[in-house]
Amino acid sequence: MNDVRQPAELHLPMAMSISEAIRVINTPPPIPTSYQPVLFYLDPDPVRLRQRSNEIQLRDITSRTDHFLYARAREYAWSKRQTNQVRRTLKVLQLVFPGANLRFRASDILTMRSYDDGSNIRSTIEVLEDSGLLIDDRVPSFTKLFERKTHALPEPMRSQLELWRDIMVDGSKTPPRRQPRDTMTVKGQMYGILPAITRWVEDGRTSLVGISTDDILAALPDDPSRRHTMLLGFRTLFTILRGRKQIFIDPTKAIPLRSPRRNMPLPMEPTAIRDALVNPDPAVAMAVSLVAFHALTTQQVQHIHLTDIIDGRLRMPDGRDIPLAKPVRVRLSAWLDHRAKRWPETKNPYLLVTVQTAPRLSPPSRNFPWKKAGVTAQALRTDRILYEVEQTGGDIRRICDLFGISVEGALRYTATGQTAIKAGPIDQLLPAAAR
Repeated sequence: MNDVRQPAELHLPMAMSISEAIRVINTPPPIPTSYQPVLFYLDPDPVRLRQRSNEIQLRDITSRTDHFLYARAREYAWSKRQTNQVRRTLKVLQLVFPGANLRFRASDILTMRSYDDGSNIRSTIEVLEDSGLLIDDRVPSFTKLFERKTHALPEPMRSQLELWRDIMVDGSKTPPRRQPRDTMTVKGQMYGILPAITRWVEDGRTSLVGISTDDILAALPDDPSRRHTMLLGFRTLFTILRGRKQIFIDPTKAIPLRSPRRNMPLPMEPTAIRDALVNPDPAVAMAVSLVAFHALTTQQVQHIHLTDIIDGRLRMPDGRDIPLAKPVRVRLSAWLDHRAKRWPETKNPYLLVTVQTAPRLSPPSRNFPWKKAGVTAQALRTDRILYEVEQTGGDIRRICDLFGISVEGALRYTATGQTAIKAGPIDQLLPAAAR
């Protein structure tokens, strides 16, 4: 029974609706206009840090990230261990950076690797990015390398090289337009031109404006390969500077660009191929068989999808339909069994999967699994093409159609005048039990 002596409950109007309140809570805080740099780094005690992360209930960060954490865990079939590992890393992150205003810099997160071995940095960054709490200030590795190599160069030469680097890496949509190049290509050209630029700086040059054709000819090395790399780098450099009106003339136009001297393709020793084909690692055995029998490139093996293989045939991006050899199918079946047993819930669409790529949708690195193979993919590919050249009598059209290479590339193999060391087909190199 209500007590009439008690005052009636006071009902005040709500300041905002429930949906508006949820929207305010979920809205990430603004990015601060200023950033206090760290005076000096002092790694915390990892044992104490791990203990506090388990004892203290930190709800500020987990209340904002749990939804995105569990959604990503479900989407990419994360294990319970990985999910808990990321959640603990988020708590540790808030302990180490309590004044981050719930927005964390990627560079600060990467420093946790030095004192917290149990953290999952990559997955934590992905969760923070999904939840809008990440300030991505990561610097590409090539940019760091370029800064180390050019920081001592004088101005405006350094700015001219930075302009070349930016257009080569990112491309340009304004005239003169240019497609972006692979970082490894730009890196090779950078190493090619740096010796000449360093000598010019030692001679008192501070700009690339006054560089003449004679200066470039005097700087070119005698080795054909190094000469080709340096001249190619200078061509792209001065072409870009001329297009951006940084220089008046292109001094490389009068210098012909000759092809570099290439090594003669040679076959491999049969024992090396045999040992790689019977490697106990199913990933190594499968990748080696794909290259040894069908001469695939490293990039092609790296980007094979599960859906590209149907009824023992491999569909290539260029439209070729390759019937897989029996030894390849045997090793493919062994790898698929291992893949299903090791990562039964993975959503990764690529044929090759690693511990790092299983909870994601990205392909493996170009070095997997060749670091453990004992042979290189290029050597296996060369050996396979040379064997086909020997068996077909140097039929250029057949070589081009079978391996998807150009006429110029096929001529490089047919012009060697070499024959394969093997006495028979490659499947005869295998023991009967491994075929």
